[in-house]
Amino acid sequence: MKRVIQLTLPIIFLFFTACSSKSQTEVINSGSKDISDLLKTLIQKEKEINDLTQKLEDCKNKS
Repeated sequence: MKRVIQLTLPIIFLFFTACSSKSQTEVINSGSKDISDLLKTLIQKEKEINDLTQKLEDCKNKS
C-alpha cells in the first residue's frame, strides 16, 4: 500500500504541474493576441488621423 502511494503522488504532482503550465501558456498567448489586436487598432487610428490632418492641410491651402 505504501508503495502505491509513493508511485501515485509523483504522478498526481506531475499532472497538476502540466495543467498549470498549459493554463499559464494559454494566458500568455491570449495576452499576446490582445496586444497584437491593440497594435492593429492603433495603426488604423493613426492612419485615420493622418488622413484627417492631410484633409485639414488641403483645406487651409485652398483658403
